Amino acid sequence: MLLMALDGGKTKTTCALFDGEGNILSLVSSGPTGLMLPYEIIRHNLWRAITLVLSETNTRLRDVSLVVIGLADLDTRRDWMKANTIISSLRLPSNVRVIVEHDAAIAYYAVTYGRPGIAVIAGTGSIAFGVNSKGERAKSGGWGWLFGDEGSAFWIAREALTLAARAVDGRGRRTKLVDEFMRRFKLREFLNMLDVIYKDLGADPSRIAELAELVDEVAREGDELAENILIRAGVELAEAAYAVAMRLRMVEEDVVIGGVGSVFNSIIVRKAFHEHVKSKLRRARLRPPLIGYQPIIRSIVLALKTAGVEDIEGRVKRLIAGLSRAEIKGI
Repeated sequence: MLLMALDGGKTKTTCALFDGEGNILSLVSSGPTGLMLPYEIIRHNLWRAITLVLSETNTRLRDVSLVVIGLADLDTRRDWMKANTIISSLRLPSNVRVIVEHDAAIAYYAVTYGRPGIAVIAGTGSIAFGVNSKGERAKSGGWGWLFGDEGSAFWIAREALTLAARAVDGRGRRTKLVDEFMRRFKLREFLNMLDVIYKDLGADPSRIAELAELVDEVAREGDELAENILIRAGVELAEAAYAVAMRLRMVEEDVVIGGVGSVFNSIIVRKAFHEHVKSKLRRARLRPPLIGYQPIIRSIVLALKTAGVEDIEGRVKRLIAGLSRAEIKGI
C-alpha cells in the first residue's frame, strides 16, 4: 500500500511518499501553498511536489491509494471552495482517495494520534486546535498577521522591529536588536530598515517572519527586551491552548498538548510555553515539539489513520527515523 502526504504551508510545501509499514520512499519540497496565495501559484506548487515525489521513485500516481493534503489558511467557506477547485483541477486518478484538511487539524493528529488533546502551530502564523473525547472541535487564533497570530514568527519579528524603532527614536529602552538588524542587512543607519522591510522584503509576512531567528539569537546573548518578546510569545501560545481547552471543557482532564512549527526551535519560547500550560492545565501531558522536517508527520499520521493502519505510533517512529535520514529534493 502506497500513501502520499503533503504539508502545504506559507513558506514551502513538503511531500512524502511512504508505505503502510512506515518506510519513507521519497521526500521532496516545492514552493508555498497557503490559500492566501493566487490560485495558479498554489496549483503549480502542489502539482510540482506531487510529480517530484513520484519521479524520485518512478511511481505512477494511480498506484497510490490515498493522498492527504494539509493546507494553511483553510478557514472560511470561500477558502474551502478555492481549495476544492484547485484539487479538482489537478485531475488526480479516480481510484486515488484524496483528503484535504486544515493544517491545524492534521497537526492535532500528529501531536495526539487521535486522542483528546490540542496542537499549537507556531510558524509564520499561529493557531491552536483541539478535539475532546466526544469528537467536538475548537480552535483559537489563526486570525492572520494583521490582527492576530500572537506568538508566531511574524509576531516576534514585528515586536522586535517595533522595539528597535522605539529605541532609535528615544521612546524606548536600548536594545541590541538595533545593531543586529543593521548588521544582518549591512546598514549604516537603522532608518534604512524601511527600505528592507517595505521594498526588499515587500512587506511579505512570510519573509519578515524569518527575522524571528535573529530575535532568538539576540535573546540568547542576554538582551532583556528580546528575551521578553520570546517569553510573551510562549505565553500567548499557551493561552491559545488554554482557550481551546476551555471551549472543549478539558481544563481538568488528562489531555495531550504539543507544539508544531519553527517558533518552537527557541528554547526560551518552549520553556515559557510549557510553564504557562502547566500552570493552567495541570493534568496536561506535553509532547516534544515537531520542528523542521517533522511537521510532514501530521499529514502522514492522518493518512495512516484513514488507511486503517494499526500501531500508528510504531509506524511513526520508523517514519521519523526515515525522515531524519532522507534528503529533501526540490525547490
